[in-house]
Amino acid sequence: MVLCGMDKIKLVPRSGFEGASGNLSLLLGSIAAMRGIDEEEFLRWLYSDLEDQLNAIPLNEQERRAFSLISNVRPGDRVIIYGDYDVDGLSATTLALELMLELGASVRYFIPHRSNEGYGFHISTAKRIAMKGCDLLVVVDCGTKDVGALDLIAAAGIPTVIFDHHLPGEKMPGGVLVNPHCFDAPSPLTALCATGVLWAWIWRTSLMNRSWAMGRLDLACLATVADCMDLSVPLNRCIVREGLEVIRKSPRRGIGVLLSKLGVDVEGVDEEVLSMKVIPCLNAPGRLGLAEDAVRLLFPGDAPVEGLADRVVSMNEERRRLSSMIMRDAQGDVHRHVYHGSNWPVGVLSSVASRLCCERGRPVALVAPTEGGLRGTLRIPNGSGDAVGLLSNIAEHLSAFGGHKYAAGFSVDAERWDLVRDKLEGLLRAMPSEDQRVDVLDWPLSMVGQDIEEDVERLKPFGMGNPAPLLFHRGGFSVEPMGKTGRVSRLVASGRELVAFASQSDLEGLDLVGFVYRPKLEFWRGKKRLKLYLERAVLAGPEGGSL
Repeated sequence: MVLCGMDKIKLVPRSGFEGASGNLSLLLGSIAAMRGIDEEEFLRWLYSDLEDQLNAIPLNEQERRAFSLISNVRPGDRVIIYGDYDVDGLSATTLALELMLELGASVRYFIPHRSNEGYGFHISTAKRIAMKGCDLLVVVDCGTKDVGALDLIAAAGIPTVIFDHHLPGEKMPGGVLVNPHCFDAPSPLTALCATGVLWAWIWRTSLMNRSWAMGRLDLACLATVADCMDLSVPLNRCIVREGLEVIRKSPRRGIGVLLSKLGVDVEGVDEEVLSMKVIPCLNAPGRLGLAEDAVRLLFPGDAPVEGLADRVVSMNEERRRLSSMIMRDAQGDVHRHVYHGSNWPVGVLSSVASRLCCERGRPVALVAPTEGGLRGTLRIPNGSGDAVGLLSNIAEHLSAFGGHKYAAGFSVDAERWDLVRDKLEGLLRAMPSEDQRVDVLDWPLSMVGQDIEEDVERLKPFGMGNPAPLLFHRGGFSVEPMGKTGRVSRLVASGRELVAFASQSDLEGLDLVGFVYRPKLEFWRGKKRLKLYLERAVLAGPEGGSL
């Protein structure tokens, strides 16, 4: 919960559309107007259909070449899958693994060690594969910029297909590259994560039947949420919405056990459960050890999963402890952009950088030592710039870099670190500051009713590009403690109850203009219910901070 002044929020009046057809409620119409979308476009997005979205996208030449290679896989063919250690890479690895097994191939998969090897398809790995040989190499969630390594594979005569979504460099790798950012013509597929690219390719080529593809949509859903893909894009919205249904109705055995360990009813799984509970657990093995544990949880075969789920949960607890340590270390000078920790584990940097960037509304880079150098992660607030483009300004001083518009990684030799640190700090300080005010609808608690619950249901799933609605109520509240820890409070205002993640002493005696709250649908004892959560207490003065 955050304390802030009115200068930190952008209060938006309630407004529908003039001459509106009546297809949108006041809340939905206000949200559409706030986002600058007309009624017709908003309705198309709200009720977008997965099959319609996919059928509207023609196959690219590279996708057809990939189909020619993969559809010719025969029983017993030796296939190697090379992936990545985050949830997108793990999900894409699992999807490719299931596909190749379905085709009868003899499959092995490899995922690089985050600390020892780092991101990407490496020349050392390419040499080993070239020496041992295989009938097909499938690279997922990396490869686009790994030109040298994939040229080695091509020289060895090994057919290769790459499914990726990272931004390309100046040269293209050998093999068949299915990366929408490298297609000849603009494509809506550029909004997808790597698992989404692979899943959409399977669907659109009809390589497998519709039932098979829909049964694996949970993997694309997990990856889309994990990589914070843009849910204002109808295809991503459909992937998450329909993928959540797959998880709720027929969860994978490992995911079902993990949900039980986390105390989550499978019927209540939504995008927030994935992002706050499931995905951190699946990411933890790759951050602290071997990411293969997460793949085995996603695709256990006949193996037991109880012990594996326990280990993954335990790793996530350790990840949280290490993240808290880094957060404390980075609190010293809040005006800096680049932070280095000599004892920070590389695997935890990205999640902490994302949190710091979100909390401060400023770009943040975190850097930690590895064998032979340093590795860093850069996060930039949405709409503030281009992370990969920014790193390209110092490319001559970096060993490697790559990523997305708002998130990128880089490596640097130890002897160049001081120079890179100073240059990167200067670049980040020079970035133009964006309006970081939060859009909030003026919506008194007296207007919260059954229709709000229905509207929230229609708007979901929430995430990047489709944030949950934030509402503003003028006036104060009464406070009483809730639970045994003293860190949660029950608020009452205008006859409505709210929950605040702050103590009673933190909330009493505040000189408030009003407060920002968030309506949330929760699953409780087999039923959905609407709960209201305090997000920001808005003070009469400009003072602010976090509790």
